[in-house]
Amino acid sequence: MLILCDFDGTITEQDVTNLIWDRHIRPDWREALLPPYRAGIVSPPELMAQGYGEISAGAEELLDFVRPQVNLRRGFEPFLAACESRAWPFRVVSQGLDWYLRAFLPPGVTFHCLEAELKGTWQVRVPAEVGLPAGQDYKVWIMEGLRREHPSRPAVFFGDGTNDLPIARKADRVFAVAGSMLERLCAEHGVPATSFTGFDEALDALS
Repeated sequence: MLILCDFDGTITEQDVTNLIWDRHIRPDWREALLPPYRAGIVSPPELMAQGYGEISAGAEELLDFVRPQVNLRRGFEPFLAACESRAWPFRVVSQGLDWYLRAFLPPGVTFHCLEAELKGTWQVRVPAEVGLPAGQDYKVWIMEGLRREHPSRPAVFFGDGTNDLPIARKADRVFAVAGSMLERLCAEHGVPATSFTGFDEALDALS
């Protein structure tokens, strides 16, 4: 199997960006920024660029704020160990930012995410080496590249959010966080998905 996993709200119980934006950008950001995103007018990377473009605080200041509030989901590190022992490639595919994924993920975990650089405020971009075509979903693009590297392996995806629906539609099997937007959207769009609250449950299901 090839295991692909979202980060915010999936590996973590909390959404790191939501915590940061609730403190550091306009109080009405959900009303101002999310409707065009949910309507498909603004892409996930564009949404991240808009929100972080209002923030001038540095990474360490932001991490000091979120670290006490963020927990890894139950069973995540044993799940990683099981993937390694079974030779299941594990990759994080996220629309989050490189500096905070690096801070929270265990050493050695491979991740694909957006890049951010502080130039007065945060400048967010898709990594240049990805070569994302116009109109292509970032997570789907990463998954298809990994499938070419591992052509005989079914792709299993773990997620929780609205921006996980495109990759969920393309994956061979989907695990959606119980009660999440992804679980609801999968039900609405006829995408089979297994509900989970901890990675221990998911490991049992895959075993």
